Amino acid sequence: MSTQDYFKYWGKAKSKKELQTEPAYHLLAYHCLDVAAVADCWWNKSEVIRNSFINLTELSNEQAKSWVLFFIALHDYGKFDLRFQRKAPEVFKEINSELTEMKLRLSPKEIKDYNHGPAGLDWFFKDHEERFASDWRDEENEGRACWLGWMAAVAGHHGRIPTNENKINLPLQCKKAEPIIKTARLEWLKILEMIFLKPAGLSFKDNPPQLKLSSDKSDIFMLAGFCSVCDWLGSSESFPYDDKIVSADNLTSWYQSRFKYANEVLEKAGVLAQIKSSPNIQALLNKHQPRQVQCLLDRLPVTQSLTLIESATGSGKTELALAYAWELLDKKLADSIIFALPTQATANVMLERLEQAARFIFKEKTNLVLVHGSARYQDSFISLQEAGKVTTEQGKEEAWVQCGQWLSQSRKRVFLGQIGVCTIDQVLLSVLPLKHNFVRGFGVGRSVLIVDEIHAYDAYMYGLLDGVLKQQKKAGGSAILLSATLSDGQKKQFVKKWGVIDAEKYITTRDPYPLITHCCDQHINTFDLSKLPEQQPETIQVKTELVEQTELLPDENLLNRIMSAVAAGAQVCLICNLVDVSQHLYEKLKSLFQQHSSISESQLKLFHSRFIFHHRQKKEKFAQDIFGKNPKPENARQQGHLLIATQVVEQSLDLDFDWMITQLCPMDLLFQRLGRLHRHSRVRPHGFEQRQCTVLVPDADATDYKLHSVIYGNNRALWRTHQLLKKTVAENDGTITFPNSYRPWINTVYEDKPWANEPEIIQKDFEKFDEDRNAKQYVAKSLTKNEMNSLNDDDGN
Repeated sequence: MSTQDYFKYWGKAKSKKELQTEPAYHLLAYHCLDVAAVADCWWNKSEVIRNSFINLTELSNEQAKSWVLFFIALHDYGKFDLRFQRKAPEVFKEINSELTEMKLRLSPKEIKDYNHGPAGLDWFFKDHEERFASDWRDEENEGRACWLGWMAAVAGHHGRIPTNENKINLPLQCKKAEPIIKTARLEWLKILEMIFLKPAGLSFKDNPPQLKLSSDKSDIFMLAGFCSVCDWLGSSESFPYDDKIVSADNLTSWYQSRFKYANEVLEKAGVLAQIKSSPNIQALLNKHQPRQVQCLLDRLPVTQSLTLIESATGSGKTELALAYAWELLDKKLADSIIFALPTQATANVMLERLEQAARFIFKEKTNLVLVHGSARYQDSFISLQEAGKVTTEQGKEEAWVQCGQWLSQSRKRVFLGQIGVCTIDQVLLSVLPLKHNFVRGFGVGRSVLIVDEIHAYDAYMYGLLDGVLKQQKKAGGSAILLSATLSDGQKKQFVKKWGVIDAEKYITTRDPYPLITHCCDQHINTFDLSKLPEQQPETIQVKTELVEQTELLPDENLLNRIMSAVAAGAQVCLICNLVDVSQHLYEKLKSLFQQHSSISESQLKLFHSRFIFHHRQKKEKFAQDIFGKNPKPENARQQGHLLIATQVVEQSLDLDFDWMITQLCPMDLLFQRLGRLHRHSRVRPHGFEQRQCTVLVPDADATDYKLHSVIYGNNRALWRTHQLLKKTVAENDGTITFPNSYRPWINTVYEDKPWANEPEIIQKDFEKFDEDRNAKQYVAKSLTKNEMNSLNDDDGN
């Protein structure tokens, strides 16, 4: 290999505008080895990454690592092309005199339009036409199929995995240079074979294990994501440029000399997790003893799994999930935790809780990230502001620039820290056809994914979540789903998507409550408190009353009762199903408060999801300060307040009200709202010593719930909830007892079989809803298998 033609090509070049310090360029061979060095060091430091690829390839650690590093070093194969090299003409002129002397002219458009990622895939198979035949996507060619998935994964490192055949249409000038450049590419393959394959007893003549290039990319997303992040880190300023040529025999030593830079950049990036050993749930509970469902932690198998935790609001599900995630981290079954919630408000509050938990779970330098526009970031990633500057001849194509731009947007950084707090949509994007979705998938796959309020999403989102769970299991990751109100049908759906075929055998309406369902491979274990009678949840009773109003609006009598309650020092919440209604009621009550002699307008607040971000932050803070566990100031609750809100208060927020008024909603969401009554132990105003809820409903024979059925989609769930409430008012004085009511009421509302007295119009409405629900899930699942990469992954989109 005396000619070393592969050294006549640059991989990174400094901009003309930048001060020309030596060296001005970094050889392509060296950049490829830098990226492989990041992967090599990360592999050695992460048992999670190792096991993921070992399980995927079914090879030994040594051979799996060899193939992964070999292909990652091939990620820029497409840069061996005249069109790419001419992006920095002065540099190319300096290092490749042979091609420069040929005076090959290319148009600016030919240079600009060249995409070295997918081109590298096509060059690879064109360079080996005899081995792989002309139509290399022919599935009958076993060898071609084995190489295709690997090459496509690494060729997609700039955001889009190539799936359609890209015909190599060379300009005439490039055709003249191509034989010379092909020689360099083939030499480079032999070098990579020498460095990575032969030490493991492999060669280029062998076929790697097949990774199918399926429509959902489930086989290759971990490799594609791993390669992309390694490319970003290997393109950082931590790696000094080198333009000095070494002999082929010394390339392995040169490669190993870059490990110090690779370890440095991994440390700076905050992607390496240092877990504190000896997981201890009492630490997360501030030294308090575990209670209720938390006492089941010791019985849970510590293995890759899907875990569903059903327990009442305020029972400590979050701490239990974090404690179990800590055990999975400690056993090297995950590197990080991603906590997904239904709203920005709940994500903001969860960030505060996880800031405390992170101190117990992780050692120093925890990279804790919130995913939307909040000022409370814990950024330890490498100088993202500097990284985002265009400093090379490649401009926006430069991998480190892409890294800075991508990671500087909060919605993406969540997947590369130790703890990420996000809204659920950010996780669902990992299975949608958009740029860099496989980086999200890689980040989720190396984590314990915790999804709170799992009952709270619609059919379309469940369709996407199916893809996330499938992807998570494929990657070797785990998922924990939390809910107080999960129907049997929803549980079966989640369990089936984890791969358990006979879910019906394990999940029944007779299951106890609270309950933990643990799925590992084809096995399901359930854990309840039957053997811990002293840990049974406290029996809680809520007195409900129904106020019939056609438009589900409070009448004059109820408005007067609300103002009297506030004047008496009660903390009251009025929940509306629509933002417009909440705004209308706020204006009406503001006028009434101004006229009242004992209360003021300052005791009335409005909280919904349409406020601009700055105002919404203030609304969230007010709600937490007045109605939270620890009021600020301490005497804040000595004065009564009314909070008019929408669904933003029903999920995950630790709010505590003395009296609740709510418009009719499906039973599971009603139970969530009731969980905000008397949430903490404190002295209540006179007349509010017991939990009480007023539900605004239409007249007794109503079957049309108007806009409310549009909001929730399921008119039958509203009608059945209405009927159950009427029945309990008639037979039990409106008293609902928890936790005994959770499972039977939820399953009764959501059972598929029609009720005997169910009106025909309700059945027809449900049939249409069911069709729409199936259609939405079909659309979602179709999108997860869509090969079209039409969306850029940025905050605007």
